Amino acid sequence: MILLDIFSSPIASGAQLFLLIVCILIGLGAGLSAIDVRSTFTKSKKSDH
Repeated sequence: MILLDIFSSPIASGAQLFLLIVCILIGLGAGLSAIDVRSTFTKSKKSDH
């Protein structure tokens, strides 16, 4: 309900765009960190052998 109130407010377009950008940045950050973790794990496993 609160989210619907925010999105239906006059500044919805700006708020939606801001939230969308924030979600994209968070998603990209999580994806990059996951890729970094995977690459470091694979590198460490390869160096061990």
